[in-house]
Amino acid sequence: MDRLYFAPLASPFGRIWALKTEKGLVRLILPPTTPGRFDPGPSQLASWRDNYEPGYRLMESPSRLKDLEQWLKRYLEDGDPQQNIPLDLRGTPFQKKVWAIVKDIPYGHTVTYGSISVKLSKKSTSSRAVGSAVGANPVPLIVPCHRVIGENGKLVGFRSGLKMKQDLLRREGVLLL
Repeated sequence: MDRLYFAPLASPFGRIWALKTEKGLVRLILPPTTPGRFDPGPSQLASWRDNYEPGYRLMESPSRLKDLEQWLKRYLEDGDPQQNIPLDLRGTPFQKKVWAIVKDIPYGHTVTYGSISVKLSKKSTSSRAVGSAVGANPVPLIVPCHRVIGENGKLVGFRSGLKMKQDLLRREGVLLL
């Protein structure tokens, strides 16, 4: 049986949950900043596993997530960590194409959903479809979906709330309107 390792990681925003396989990071769950949302614990992680990775055995292992913990510390305290975290992403081919583009957005920069849709094809790929794929990103921060903004610099969509998105962009030196 394959193993899915998990650990809680500390951050200035609260507890972040990380899950990884032998191949790489599968999921990063940021703390909720929206009232009424709860911080998942091990039982919720088991429920997630049952839905998305039923063949995996869930095991707590902070040592297996030490590299990610160091990456997060550098990112949140010092800026751009310039380190590649191995990923083991699950998604549709379209989602993976979007995530690959988002992963390449440089630290301290933003792009719009529309600009991603233009990069994807010469045909008109819907900004909404791109938004759905960005919203399904399983590893925020590593695939920096907080750097994707709406037209005219408007902050839209972020699973952990727009306040966290705004805080992350400010940490990166992005001037917001």
